[in-house]
Amino acid sequence: MIPWVALNMVEGMKPAQRAALLRAYEAPDRILRMTEMELSAVPEIKPELAYRIVRFDLRQAEEEISRARSAGVQIVCLNDPDYPELLTQIPDPPLVLYVRGELLRKEPTVALVGSRKATPYGLNVTRTLARDLGTAGVTIVSGLARGVDAHAHRAALESGARTIAVLGSGIDVIYPSEHKPLSEKIIQQGAVVSELPMGSAPNRENFPIRNRIISGLSLGVVVVEASDKSGSLITARMAMEQGREVLAVPGSIFNESSKGCHALIKDGAALVRSWRDVIAELPEKATGIVYKKEEELGPELNEIEKSVIGLLSFDEPRHVDQIAGMAGMKSQELLGTLVSLELKNYISQMPGKHFLRVK
Repeated sequence: MIPWVALNMVEGMKPAQRAALLRAYEAPDRILRMTEMELSAVPEIKPELAYRIVRFDLRQAEEEISRARSAGVQIVCLNDPDYPELLTQIPDPPLVLYVRGELLRKEPTVALVGSRKATPYGLNVTRTLARDLGTAGVTIVSGLARGVDAHAHRAALESGARTIAVLGSGIDVIYPSEHKPLSEKIIQQGAVVSELPMGSAPNRENFPIRNRIISGLSLGVVVVEASDKSGSLITARMAMEQGREVLAVPGSIFNESSKGCHALIKDGAALVRSWRDVIAELPEKATGIVYKKEEELGPELNEIEKSVIGLLSFDEPRHVDQIAGMAGMKSQELLGTLVSLELKNYISQMPGKHFLRVK
């Protein structure tokens, strides 16, 4: 384990450079015994990087392993039988994974990613897809960021499904900090993962690199909402390069947050209207998915509930007073029906007594 952790800790080395060294010299312990000249013979390795590799102090790796164990963190190396098989298939797999929780299971995995500043429509779609995919037996992978990522994790947890959060910081540095309680829930019902050494800050350059792990752990990547410059498009591009399925949710042609998704669909990404569209695109080896019968999609509605739900929008939250006016009811009379619809998972309450339809 020490050579793997050591090579992963060498400052300034990119995943592609580590992968190039492994292709050339096969094992970390051998790489660490090389001279600067031998290392520099690999085209991707510049002399200054070779210098840092040769002079790396293995005691730093020993201290790192001890620190991880003390924090209850498991370190899984690329040659470990517990290393995720899907991740070994990408061109530049992480040398090590720092893991809290249970990473490996047989359930199929799907990534849900999107804007940190998602619209109510995007968050609504995220919750619905994550919940329905989770109920069908799919593990949801995302990045613990604000917006789509956090909603995907929460909806998966609420459905009883497993979820995996991939960090762009050290596993002991939860970012954003307000998601620390969410990360603890994920650990109980899935795993939090990072390839970065303990204590690593959430620097901007870390996030595009971690995106290859989100897609690498997944059979398919669903982009829920993304502008034309969104980081989620990086994840989609990496998924394509890794041979994974890429899917996108359409939105309004007037909304900046849908431009990235529309571009993906135009370029051949599968269009997503429901969880069934996602399942249909997964490879045949995605076993363990439980197809819900139509009668299991939701409890039956009475006539008042049917009339009220028809007044709600999937993408525009409506205030209780507005809905009451449309229904010809008093707000207090309407609240009972809204509570019933929310308990049956047909609608979701937003801040300020606004309501969205979710199915």
